Order: sequence, then C-alpha cells, then structure tokens
Amino acid sequence: MKSKKKNFPTPILSLEFYLEGYHQLVDKLKLEHDVAQLSKHLKCQLDSATLEILETSNYEALVMTDLNKEIVWANNGFREMTGYSTTFARGKKPSFLQGKDTMEDDRQFIRARLSTEKRFRASITNYKKNGDKYLCQIDVIPLFNTNDQLTHFLAMESELKVA
Repeated sequence: MKSKKKNFPTPILSLEFYLEGYHQLVDKLKLEHDVAQLSKHLKCQLDSATLEILETSNYEALVMTDLNKEIVWANNGFREMTGYSTTFARGKKPSFLQGKDTMEDDRQFIRARLSTEKRFRASITNYKKNGDKYLCQIDVIPLFNTNDQLTHFLAMESELKVA
C-alpha cells in the first residue's frame, strides 16, 4: 500500500517571499526618511514630479548641493557607497570624490549640463574613501522654489558594476 505524500511549501520558498516583502518595506521606509530630510533642509515639501522620480528610480545615494555646488545634505546611502560620512562631505563639492582617472571631458559635460537647469544623467569615475575607484551613475534633478527659482540640485547616484 502506497502512502500519499503531502506537499508542503518549502521553508526556503516562504522565506524568499518574506524577504522580498521585507526589502520592499525597508526601501519604502528609506525613501520616506530621505524625503522627510530633504523637505526639512529645503524648508518646504518636494513637488509631486520630484517625488514621483524618487519613488520610481533606483539609487544608492542621494546628494543635494546648493547653487555653489557644495553638498548641503546627503543620505545614509552616500556613506555606504563612498565610505565618507555625510558630516565630512557637507560643505565640500562632489569633486572631492574625483581622482587621477576621472576624465576631464566627464567633468566638463556635467558642468555644462548643470548650467541648463534641466534634469540629466551622466557617469563619472569617482574614488571611495579607501581609494577604490568606481563608476558613478548620476541622475541630477534641479530643484526650484515656489517662485520657480533654482535653489538646489539633487543627484541620485548609483555605482555601476563594470564587467
């Protein structure tokens, strides 16, 4: 006589579903924290278009600069990606991350695009605190006040993995 085996979901499969939901929740909480911190520094709420961009974009770090291109705020992802604390970075220009293999053409391209006051994407070779170089993908959003005056730039940054 054959006994029937019952099929139970494997714990690994259940754990995968749990982890997926957990990571989605963590990402949502990080975004909410980032938006709250940005709003605090800007002393106003982010506009709906910028919020939608942040909600639908993948990034590791957020960096906000003033019109002098000095860092006024960065999220915790900046420290995780670069090794530099946000306190250390504050008041510095993002160029402090650049080094000998950073291409001058990339620097000039970014400077030129910033002057257009429009969203753009670029990549540039940067260096971590430990000296490791990495290719940084930036997606820059100009931020305007209620009078439509440019006040800051917000960069969503990710490390590009090179094969």
